[in-house]
Amino acid sequence: MTKPIDDLIAENPTALKRNASLKLTVIARQLRAHFDQSVVRLGVTRSQWTVIAAVARHPGATQREIANMLEIAEASAGRLIDRLCADGLLERRAKDDDRRAHAVFLTETGKTITTQLAGIARENEEVAFARFDVDDLTRFNALLDMISENIAK
Repeated sequence: MTKPIDDLIAENPTALKRNASLKLTVIARQLRAHFDQSVVRLGVTRSQWTVIAAVARHPGATQREIANMLEIAEASAGRLIDRLCADGLLERRAKDDDRRAHAVFLTETGKTITTQLAGIARENEEVAFARFDVDDLTRFNALLDMISENIAK
């Protein structure tokens, strides 16, 4: 009689690590896709909502800072910011300390969208973590922090 695949993986630490890595990749994709489907009604794309979220977390950030936060090219960030400004969700303001740079802020409409995005994020988190209790979430976050620290070394 052959062993189930899960038993074989559990006996092989390398396979167990590979399985966990693949699951993290798939789950990250599922989370993004689920969120993207949930925000379609707001009329914003993933690229746009990530910029909106970055500006909400860091009001007054420059285009360069936003690009660095999102790990995208500065020109790409500029095009996204231009579009979101044209749509009335963001605005650029001259920086007092550097006339060449502009600080980016949410407009009132952008703040409304941010509130809606936060609500959708909460709904998605409730789905994703439905059977987790506080201890599970605490341990899970600690494990994710360990992975992040290992990679950052």
